[in-house]
Amino acid sequence: MKLAFWPLAAAALSLGGCVTEPTPQYSLSSNDLGTFRSANAGRPIPVSQIKGMDIQQLRATFGLPALDRKDAATRVLRYQSDACSLFVYLSNDRADYADAYDLKLRRLMNTDECAGSVAAQRRTS
Repeated sequence: MKLAFWPLAAAALSLGGCVTEPTPQYSLSSNDLGTFRSANAGRPIPVSQIKGMDIQQLRATFGLPALDRKDAATRVLRYQSDACSLFVYLSNDRADYADAYDLKLRRLMNTDECAGSVAAQRRTS
């Protein structure tokens, strides 16, 4: 009985070293849609309402951006909530386009929900 135990123990110990860490499942090229789950979702804000806003209106609505980047004639502001990232693209100092991604950088189907959660969780500093 003791002799049968040692080969099993040796096999179990050798397999124990084969465990690897899972690879994060982030993809910017995936067609998977994101998932929106927020502890403070606020009221959805339509993208049509965001379009045309200037910097002061964006700041009053969403607070300070987590990122402010300028590339040639386009300025990109990224706002963050507990559920998503909202990207607002400005041309001529006016919001021209907005899109949203979940925390795994998957595109959200409903940008309005993300905008509402960002406004509800407005960043002030």
